[in-house]
Amino acid sequence: MIKTGLKELDQFLGGGIKEGLVTSISGQSATGKTQLTFQICLNALHSGKDILFQDTIGEFRPERLVEMMQLQKINPSLLDKIKVNRITNTAQQIQCFSKTSPKNYSLIIVDGITDLFSFEYSKKEQSLEKHISFMKYMHNLSSIAIDGKIPIIVTNIVRTINKHEKENLEESISMYTHTKIKLSKNDNGYLCQVISPFVNKKFRYTITSSGLTSVS
Repeated sequence: MIKTGLKELDQFLGGGIKEGLVTSISGQSATGKTQLTFQICLNALHSGKDILFQDTIGEFRPERLVEMMQLQKINPSLLDKIKVNRITNTAQQIQCFSKTSPKNYSLIIVDGITDLFSFEYSKKEQSLEKHISFMKYMHNLSSIAIDGKIPIIVTNIVRTINKHEKENLEESISMYTHTKIKLSKNDNGYLCQVISPFVNKKFRYTITSSGLTSVS
């Protein structure tokens, strides 16, 4: 189990990010999705095994991780344990685990899991093909988590459509995620919601130089 660095979030998750599950972190732009994956990465470093970070959106910033490590007094040399794959198309994203063994990792993160599928299957007549391809990919990812007892975290964008917030490819991704963490922001600040078959809780948080922190 991996701590998230947010006391309330760990409590609602039953201690932290669990092995063998796919956990999604969704939210609109600038709500701290990638930041949260960074601090979970830092807490996973103590396992001694490597971490696989798949970056499909080009937002991996090693300098931000180093800043967080310095503030938390973590040896920056441990950054070498985070293996980053810059993914630029769905073929790379789908075939990633045919080239490397997932069992080598204590944690797998896919940042921006739906972005490339939406980009490559952007035409209306490609909608069915997009969902089928994405669901096959998610099924494989879920099997890797369950069979290898590996915690997998995916991030996904939320957009406002006709004044309603909707997660990208929501119906397809929800079939294969076991726990959802939804980040949002409004005039009162940031709000984190945890959704699973056993819990539906909310709490407020803020984003600081050291990462996401709870608001008392």
